[in-house]
Amino acid sequence: MKKTIPDSIIEEIRSRADIYEVVSEFVPLKKAGKNYKGLCPFHSEKTPSFSVSPEKQIYHCFGCGTGGNVFKFLMEKEDLPFIDTVKRLARRYQVSIPESAYKSQGGASHNEREALLNCNTLTAQYFASQLKNPQSGKTARDYLAARGFDDQAIENYQIGWAPSGWHNLMGHLENQVRCSRDTLVKYGLVSKKDAADTRDKKDAYYDRFRERLIFPIQDIRGNIIAFGGRVVGDGEPKYLNSPETLVYKKGQHLFGLNKAKEAIRREDQALIVEGYFDQMRASESGAQNIVATCGTALTAQQALLLKPLTSKVVLVFDADPAGHAAAERGFEVLQEHGLSVSVAVLPEGHDPDSLIREQGKDAFLKLVQDAQPFVYYLLGRILRSTETRTTEDKLGAINRVLPVLAKIKNSVERSEHIRYVAEKVGVEDRAFLEEMRKSLAQNKNRVDAPVSSKKGSLDPEWYLIHLMLADPETARDIVANVALTEYENSLYRETANLLYDLIQRDQPLRVDRLIDHTDQPEVKSVLTQVSMEPILFDNVKKAVADCINEIRKRSIDQKINALKKQRNQAEQDGQTDRSRELHQQMREIQVSLHPQ
Repeated sequence: MKKTIPDSIIEEIRSRADIYEVVSEFVPLKKAGKNYKGLCPFHSEKTPSFSVSPEKQIYHCFGCGTGGNVFKFLMEKEDLPFIDTVKRLARRYQVSIPESAYKSQGGASHNEREALLNCNTLTAQYFASQLKNPQSGKTARDYLAARGFDDQAIENYQIGWAPSGWHNLMGHLENQVRCSRDTLVKYGLVSKKDAADTRDKKDAYYDRFRERLIFPIQDIRGNIIAFGGRVVGDGEPKYLNSPETLVYKKGQHLFGLNKAKEAIRREDQALIVEGYFDQMRASESGAQNIVATCGTALTAQQALLLKPLTSKVVLVFDADPAGHAAAERGFEVLQEHGLSVSVAVLPEGHDPDSLIREQGKDAFLKLVQDAQPFVYYLLGRILRSTETRTTEDKLGAINRVLPVLAKIKNSVERSEHIRYVAEKVGVEDRAFLEEMRKSLAQNKNRVDAPVSSKKGSLDPEWYLIHLMLADPETARDIVANVALTEYENSLYRETANLLYDLIQRDQPLRVDRLIDHTDQPEVKSVLTQVSMEPILFDNVKKAVADCINEIRKRSIDQKINALKKQRNQAEQDGQTDRSRELHQQMREIQVSLHPQ
């Protein structure tokens, strides 16, 4: 293989790289003597047979036989050519690659991209060194210490400091990299004044980042593609990001994704926060499946970055109007790309960083564990600000949620959400639920009016008595399929008991004779009323089936209502696990009733 990078550079990278550190980003490793063991990332296994030796800087799988050094591991795991693997490790371990090494690599665009990434690596090293500077970096170090970030966290994220002065970085890069000031402007590291604003051409160029804490922004492969700068103390803007360049496009990256991707796969869930500090704090506290939006609203490109890693996303945004708006926009983007969205509601006045600092990591992890599906979160906000005493009030609340329900593509998930909305708003009418389903099926964003499902004072038990008296064969079918214990109305149960006895003895069901078989005046009244007001059924078999289904549904509804009461009581008592267990029982029963 032809190498354009000097062997001495490759050996320096080899000596600096830590195979345990690299492998553990992809494989959870546990100490086993001098080595570490884990499940092999190159074949499926249940018992760990993959071993990593920090002492020898090699890995080997005793299951599939694969093995090698840090270069080979990255090449196989990330499907990278050798040269790209070397460059990636060079950037990670801050080894500078000579400019000449890029000149024979592909076309001009590829060369420029590699040169820009190399320049970004040098820039990150410079900012990191300035943070460690005893004089110029003291303000930034004190600020980070006050916010509770230790040296390990700072090193993990390569946090740096852009000192005051107009030409510090520019002068440093001019000594390190042979490129013009205009190229540095193109790279987003230097700014240039308009010609009208300066007489001296040299004074036209100045450092873009000055007196700012610097966050290197990395792509999913770990390349430093841009920088975010936060002012310490007073100053505007509070955050300043790199402009768009050949390698950085606004809204196409997620801060921390290179570190979080394996945890997202493992947990099958991605947490999204808004700020750099939020992501850092949560990740350092154990929530490693977390990313930040880099100061932009969520975009389709960011959703596409997450989709290969997971189907579930939890939004953890501030509990203020801006945070609520961000959650609503985020739901639309993520749902459009087939991702299931939940929301973790932060306490008023807190962001993830402040919550963990003041209440500890367990408070944050509990918040994420209790995240609600977006529909539940939105409905809760609506109900807190809206009365639902009248039918019109309830209809208004439902119509505010319906457009969100319409965006949910999974029919089972949507059906469950419909039932939840109806329950919370206080709509128990089954016909109303059907109207909601019908509106969604027809892509309507509102329900025009509730439709009552009540049919006078008659119920399915009353209809079954009519049907038994109307036809002997039908009567036998009813006896075979409906137990007496399924009749809730005691009067209808007594009447049915009389009919069942005669049917099982093959006796004719003539009302004039039936009334002689009972001493109960109420039963006699039922029999005579049925006889005087017969009902004609268009389809007797369908009528029987409908009555039986209605009785069974009614029984199940009672079970669901009992579970609702228990669940609500568990919620009030703070028994989250018990509440979830009861909700799951309800869901299983409801899905059996309405599979679509």
